[in-house]
Amino acid sequence: MSEQNVQEEEVVVSLDALKAELTNKNEQYIYQLERDLKAAGFDEAQIEKELSVMLPEIVEKQKAGVTARQLFGTVTERVQSIVAGPVKDPNAKSPDWQIAVDGGLLVGGLFALVTGVTLMLSSEAQAMGLFTLLINFIAGAFVMLAISKNAPKFDNPKGQRGYIRYLVVSTVAMMAWLLLVVVSQQYIPSVINFVMSYEWYLLIGAAALAGKFYLKKKLNIVGSVM
Repeated sequence: MSEQNVQEEEVVVSLDALKAELTNKNEQYIYQLERDLKAAGFDEAQIEKELSVMLPEIVEKQKAGVTARQLFGTVTERVQSIVAGPVKDPNAKSPDWQIAVDGGLLVGGLFALVTGVTLMLSSEAQAMGLFTLLINFIAGAFVMLAISKNAPKFDNPKGQRGYIRYLVVSTVAMMAWLLLVVVSQQYIPSVINFVMSYEWYLLIGAAALAGKFYLKKKLNIVGSVM
């Protein structure tokens, strides 16, 4: 017999032992819950996983006269909760990579649009090359992530909100970003860092901003600068 099968049998035995301790009312609740979860398409392993969480708490609380219904709501409500899965905290920040991509598309897109408009108004205007534009997207992503991760925590007590840290990190990050853009524009050969026609900058900028707002809505990105 494999180790996995042994573990599964131990879980079943443990659940059966807990079920034997249930009051009649709680036993009926669990019976109906198992039946409804099966009807909802859950297999035995999934049901056992849910019961392994619920049963110890039910057995413990029933000693104080608290029923399973009082703990978890009606059977229908509990099934709906299990099917829906854990509720995501609406204030929880999105993963770092999502915030970085969102920020990079925002600042890169804005700079591309500004460059395109500048060239459209004057073909002699000095504009950032393609390589610098790509650096701007990447550096902008890291800068926006740094600003987001160090944003002041307004819910903290006064003096612990992180305003100074935010100002220092934001200033250093933006100075490094500006320096990187200037150096790349000055020292990368124009054969690599060539200036395109204004139409391309406008197209890249519009596509980047459209992608930013699409991904923000699609992934429900929380915690980005805007």
